[in-house]
Amino acid sequence: MNNKDEFGEIDEYNDRTRKIGHESYKSLQPTFIKIEETQTQMILDGKTQKLGESTESTIVEEFWEYYLQFSPSNLPNFTSYYGNESAELKMTILIRVFQDFCLERVYPPSFPVPIIQKAFKNSKNNSSHAAKFFFVGDTHGSMIDTMRLVPFFVKEIEKGILNDYKVKIVFIGDFIDRNDLDIHNILYLMTFNLRYPNNVLLLRGNHEEISVCAHYGFGKKVVDRFSQMLFASFCNLFKDLPLMAIYHCQQGSVLCLHGGIPIYVDEETGKYKILNITTYQYDNRHVWLDDMDKISQQILWNDPIINYDPENMPPFFTSKRGMGYWFGEEVFDEFCEKNKISLIFRGHQVFLDGIHKEFRQRFITIFSASDYAKKKIKARFIEMNSDDIFNYKVHVIQDLP
Repeated sequence: MNNKDEFGEIDEYNDRTRKIGHESYKSLQPTFIKIEETQTQMILDGKTQKLGESTESTIVEEFWEYYLQFSPSNLPNFTSYYGNESAELKMTILIRVFQDFCLERVYPPSFPVPIIQKAFKNSKNNSSHAAKFFFVGDTHGSMIDTMRLVPFFVKEIEKGILNDYKVKIVFIGDFIDRNDLDIHNILYLMTFNLRYPNNVLLLRGNHEEISVCAHYGFGKKVVDRFSQMLFASFCNLFKDLPLMAIYHCQQGSVLCLHGGIPIYVDEETGKYKILNITTYQYDNRHVWLDDMDKISQQILWNDPIINYDPENMPPFFTSKRGMGYWFGEEVFDEFCEKNKISLIFRGHQVFLDGIHKEFRQRFITIFSASDYAKKKIKARFIEMNSDDIFNYKVHVIQDLP
């Protein structure tokens, strides 16, 4: 990570952030306990009939049609949401449908690890169709970019259907905060995921957690415009997003995660150990970061050491973000060897060029928000074929129609 702090990354998880998170979590605990019962009741009682006939079966199409009216040159307004007076109810139904989808089809509680794994390689017993992947980094409410990406991806999905190949689109966390349109952004992405459930995957980022999103804008907007109940509903949903995706391809395996590779550090000796991420016992399904196990925290927060010099730098050291570690190439190589990983795509860090490659170009950071921190950022995303993972393409989002 750079010593410069143009984007507020140093001390991001500070004492104030932790305090805000603890206070928010403590005050909303009774709400979290009641959420399931309350959401179910709101959906089942007569209000749904009186407020626009929204039901679980229609809500996705309703939101999809709503966002179809917008474009990069005609963005939604941060003060206006689908449903007007009944907007909160409609959002609540959409959140419930999306959370049920995650728990039933994406990342059920029975899963031993928070990793989505798929194989796209031929073997003696399996002949898999080719697949095209798209990896998107932090969007942070930058609807001007999301409004370009989603229509482009819909066309790619349709091409895949016509030409008999699979299309997988992974959004690698941080959908919210630092932008006035972040509520719209997460609603649009959930809708896109639900409309194309076999093609789209949302991974959890470090901002999809109560401390960070209560501190950096999302929580205040939701509470001020709607209610604490809706904010609690969002946070309750975020805990059920998976942390990682691994795609096993012909040339090797590709890992997607938001922050960085985790390490186990012995606090007494200061020595580190690389874990097998597919067998580690995670405790990640928590609203509040401090309740999560340290490995899950690191997956959301760790960073590479930029321009790592093994002669003059330790293999890792404590992150200046206030959470997690910075790690060097030695740690990266050990991790990839132990976990049989060939490439890693992640988000989490801001680079003005929208992309940064470390460790012999095998650790790739993508940033996909051009409207961020009042800086001119060349937002990017990745296109990769399953049979040629090392010759991936890097696209500029602003170049899309």
